[in-house]
Amino acid sequence: MRILVVARSVVQEAELLCRILTKAGHEVLPGTAANGADFHPDVTVCYGVESGSVFCSPVVSVISYGTGSQLNQADVHVFSGRSVIPPGFQGRAVVIPHPVDTGKFAPAAKSDKKIILAPGELNPEQGHKTLIRAMHLVKPDYNAVFVGQEGYYSVKQMVSYAAEMGVQNRVQFLEGEFVHSTTLGVVTGYGTQLETDKVIEIMASGVPVLVAAADWSRDIVIDGVTGLFHSPGNWKQLAGQINHLIDNSGLCDMLSGNARDYCLKHFSYESFGERWTELLEQLSFG
Repeated sequence: MRILVVARSVVQEAELLCRILTKAGHEVLPGTAANGADFHPDVTVCYGVESGSVFCSPVVSVISYGTGSQLNQADVHVFSGRSVIPPGFQGRAVVIPHPVDTGKFAPAAKSDKKIILAPGELNPEQGHKTLIRAMHLVKPDYNAVFVGQEGYYSVKQMVSYAAEMGVQNRVQFLEGEFVHSTTLGVVTGYGTQLETDKVIEIMASGVPVLVAAADWSRDIVIDGVTGLFHSPGNWKQLAGQINHLIDNSGLCDMLSGNARDYCLKHFSYESFGERWTELLEQLSFG
């Protein structure tokens, strides 16, 4: 199948789709509508493109969490989660979650480090202060590591807040990958593509994850099966869940195993490629 992928936003997502579809045996051209005139695609996939009138092939418009724009002329709209579909949406909607590299993010040997990982930029919508407040109720031999760049808050401001809560010696702020050496993952934010990616990476790595209950989190986590939900901002509930998991290795193992299996089935590159191939073949040959 000949596929043109046009991207004016979320270029990295588009590049990933190109790589996976190429690996699946399709002829893929990343570029612009002008490229498609010579390429004669069977299907065109658009990221953040405003007009589909220049395309002669069936068109797929892609919308992720907080990214992309709706293409009115598209034959199909692909959303990264059900929570992304606008209320009252009238077009044809298909949900294909953003994938994770389940080879890179895979269970590793258990670490003796007692670390709670909280990924995400230091912004109010990430809800990091919920975990900081919870730490004074969490078992004292566990520390929280916040992994992400400075944003609305600086590291200095967050350290100051931790000092106000009396837990400044139990939190760290770092950048880079950290998931393999953690005991638990905590994501307390309101839902962005970055947050969904991080939750899936934690799940694929076999690390139990505690997530703020929201529409976006219900797209990727099954409460009590692949992770645990807490009410957004409820630091006492979060602390109780953390301590419960620390004391119950059997529950941790169950959540970890279920989450890993769920990622392989729904969020792997292979699953992603199969779903896209099925959709594009329907458009091309249907």
